[in-house]
Amino acid sequence: MKILVWLPNEIATFAVQPNQLSRLAERCPEHSFQLLAHEQEFVAALPDAEAALVWRFDAPWYALGPRLGFVATPAAGRELVMPDPSGRVRTVHGHFHGKIMGETLLAMMLHVSRRFDICVEHQRLHRYARDSYIETRRLAGQHALIIGYGPLGRECARLLKAVGLHVTGLKRNAQVDPAPADAVVPAERLRELLPQVDHVVLTLPSDTGTDHLLGAGELELMRPSACVYNLGRGNAIDEAALVKALSAGHIAHAFLDVFEREPLPSDSPLWDTPRLSILPHASAISREYLDLWFEELAAEQL
Repeated sequence: MKILVWLPNEIATFAVQPNQLSRLAERCPEHSFQLLAHEQEFVAALPDAEAALVWRFDAPWYALGPRLGFVATPAAGRELVMPDPSGRVRTVHGHFHGKIMGETLLAMMLHVSRRFDICVEHQRLHRYARDSYIETRRLAGQHALIIGYGPLGRECARLLKAVGLHVTGLKRNAQVDPAPADAVVPAERLRELLPQVDHVVLTLPSDTGTDHLLGAGELELMRPSACVYNLGRGNAIDEAALVKALSAGHIAHAFLDVFEREPLPSDSPLWDTPRLSILPHASAISREYLDLWFEELAAEQL
């Protein structure tokens, strides 16, 4: 199979390196891989291609590749690779991200529960104050609700279970095997569960059914000690309502990796909101990113 590889990206770890592609080629010697640097080269090579590994693929390009069997992208989101209008060519999205993002989530939870925010501030002030840590808590025994229990949610659940949390997944279709979570419940039970949990984790896609799923009413139901984490898409949280809830101390902390507008504007009130930690859509950035994707492709597609 002749496979085109066109993966330029402004994030260095998202741009394929020759040694990474060499390892994939060694693992799949029956296929040939052609690395392309520019869009024009990629489009010109499509007529002979049988598969393509890309960050972006425009809908008109499918007609230029009559031999294409599938187009694969490491991205989990559906924004940049358009489906084939004819339905002839399969579109394959990566689902390895949870291996990285689960560790990011765990780091966020440990940051709050072990009060590393105090550690950083006290080091800046040259303050040695052990009594500041009397409110730290073990994660073991706490309850996490994962909203959006797909491949990413399951991988997050695996790590959280390993450190002793009770984990409930929330999913539109709850008739699935809950493992590794303790249970999976339907989305209609969200408001019922919010007062019962210590951590609310969002790993949702950006479809319209998830717009402001966590709004003012939902935030009011949460415990004052509870924390929110959004690792999915920014439309799932009402940001204005979150600012109010954090400023008033209605919830303990929030971690946002995604936002309603990206990049996050420099004048956004989120930057100065107390008890809010911000990542620049970076929870899946890792030196191993494309290595993990290539391993997935070799095992499942090639």
